[in-house]
Amino acid sequence: MLTTNATPAQQPTLPQQDDAAARKQRAFDLSLARTNYNYMLSYLDGVPISADLPKGEEFTPAYEMKVFEVFELLADNFKNAVMLLLRRQLESDLPTETLQRVKQTYEQLKQDFSLLHLKREAQEFDAFLKALSELPEALEKVMRLPADLLKMATGLQKVFEDFKKDGPTAFLKSTLFDMLAQTHGRNYLLAQSLDDYEALFINLPKPLMLSIDEQPWMPQDGQKPCEQDWYFGLMQTAGYNTTLLRGLVLEPSRTAPQAVVLSELQRKMPISDALLQKVVGDPTLTLVDAVRKNRLYVCDYAMLEGAKPDELQGVPRYLAAPIALFYWNPQPPAGYPPQAEGVMQPIAIQLLQAHDPETAPIFTPNDCAGAQDPNGLKWRVAKFIVGAVQAIQHESVAHLGETHLMIEPMAVAAHRQLALTHPLMKLLIPHFRFTININDSALHSLIAPGGVVATNVGPAIESTLEMVRLAHEAWRWDDNHPERLFKLRGVDHLPDFAFRDDALLLWPAIHKFVSGYLRIYYQCDADLLEDSELQGWIHELTAPQYGGLQGLGGLTATGDPQRPWRIDSLDYLIDMVAQILYIAGPQHAAVNYAQYPMMSYMPVVAGTIYAPPPTRSTVIQTKEDCKLWFPPLDVGLYTFSFEYLLSGVQFDRFGHYEHNPRVPYFQDERVQPCVAEFQDALALAEIEIRRRNRLRPLPYLYLLPSHIPNSISI
Repeated sequence: MLTTNATPAQQPTLPQQDDAAARKQRAFDLSLARTNYNYMLSYLDGVPISADLPKGEEFTPAYEMKVFEVFELLADNFKNAVMLLLRRQLESDLPTETLQRVKQTYEQLKQDFSLLHLKREAQEFDAFLKALSELPEALEKVMRLPADLLKMATGLQKVFEDFKKDGPTAFLKSTLFDMLAQTHGRNYLLAQSLDDYEALFINLPKPLMLSIDEQPWMPQDGQKPCEQDWYFGLMQTAGYNTTLLRGLVLEPSRTAPQAVVLSELQRKMPISDALLQKVVGDPTLTLVDAVRKNRLYVCDYAMLEGAKPDELQGVPRYLAAPIALFYWNPQPPAGYPPQAEGVMQPIAIQLLQAHDPETAPIFTPNDCAGAQDPNGLKWRVAKFIVGAVQAIQHESVAHLGETHLMIEPMAVAAHRQLALTHPLMKLLIPHFRFTININDSALHSLIAPGGVVATNVGPAIESTLEMVRLAHEAWRWDDNHPERLFKLRGVDHLPDFAFRDDALLLWPAIHKFVSGYLRIYYQCDADLLEDSELQGWIHELTAPQYGGLQGLGGLTATGDPQRPWRIDSLDYLIDMVAQILYIAGPQHAAVNYAQYPMMSYMPVVAGTIYAPPPTRSTVIQTKEDCKLWFPPLDVGLYTFSFEYLLSGVQFDRFGHYEHNPRVPYFQDERVQPCVAEFQDALALAEIEIRRRNRLRPLPYLYLLPSHIPNSISI
């Protein structure tokens, strides 16, 4: 169970350092812990999660207070946005024109009534009666509004009561569909104009994507900055989901096995030298030359191919599996920030995996690939669809699968195998805090059928869970080491990559802290072999029936089928533990806290698509016609409310372990210099990231150490 600063001080020890009585007590305590902490693999096939919420893992009052502070503002915005929709409907339902015609014809009739003008008065009387005849249907609509208001108020009250009873994710169980009447063909929820989406931000601060100041270099085309191509390119390296960007190579690479071979991409998406030249504006540029210079990059959303979309409240939704091509332009073109090192320029988008000139054409910013897009609106919709599937992969894999569901079985294994007095357990507890509880809440409200993901993310929940399962099955520990990951993907040569650059600034500080801490207790590799609890933890992490982690290349095969792996390298243990802290801290912070700032304006990023991908024959005449693809207002409100809640709660600060500075969390005095040095390194990293942000076209805030919690607690 979780410990607090009030726990009586006990010097951490390895089991082999204790006497027989203490070892016996440790073993007994762990046997009890194994009745409290267990795995479940039946909900997500092959993905281990905690079987239930163990006693001691519950949210604390201090945590719930932090959530409530965020929820209070969110709830005010939510209620006011609902009232805005109702007021708009009320105004549209009031028979203003009908009443005006009644008044005008009556006044005219009263003024002109004369026995001398019977024919004219008869015509006016007919007009008066016609105007009166239109009143009942119009007034009937108005009379339904009190019932709608009552339903809304009742729904909101239930949500607030559930919040008090069940915690922060209770809010995420219901949508406006449960609160607003949809009888008699009424529809409060479709946007009448694109401005309606921005109007929903009433009490909440405008998200970063809607707060970008106009700059002289920006195109003067009537688009918001977040709708422009420079922003779309920037999102691939400094956005909410940078995990799918891959470099292009000419031949399969042993050093970058996850990079995409140009010829393989062309088999799916027939890009050409001519296309690249026309978009970039350089008649000498070739694809091969661009690849050799490490300037071509791609995001391929093949994992969405075959996924089934899910309708919502009887309204169909759609999916795509797009491919988006980008060029690192060392000379920023017009409409891009004048960055000395260059910019990421979007080149082409194909919305399906297999090219077809009619049903799956290649869209470009300047309509140079025969997609019949003279006004650029299909290009805009194509960018929206890429953003939508990027959000789908973000919520299901990059966020849920690769952080929440990665740390949870590690926490379960630690509690089952490491005594509370084990020094490794003492280090890990703050980095596991509340993860099991937040994941348990997610199981019942986020990833449950009819929950948040089913509402806000387009695929059927079965397809979403299958995507999580397949990604988990393919995930390998060593391949996700931050010092290897970017090279494996072929993105290590990019001159500027905000997530990569800031992550690699934090990594040495994390690694050095973990190294200093563990070397206090382990003097040599042999100490690891004597540590039965550590070896038990490694076994549970790797055993398929428990944690099921794969790809830990630093472990040693034992030849024992019952326990096939052991750890006998202190250096590898340091790497492993540092990576756990990295996943629980910076990696999760990058995908979680970017949600509201960068994913909340639905015409740019949404998790759902409400019309089929445009084809060559599709005609989009005006910017307002793009609304066809965007979610209705209630889904938009629900989505960014959910994102605001998740982005707004930070329980503690990375590398800071004391809730009371006068009571050190690590009471072993040998540890305190390590913690102080770690905090100093993080403070210097904060200064450097803030310096970098002053030079970036958009500040990248999500790896500022002060913005990172210790654990996945929201």
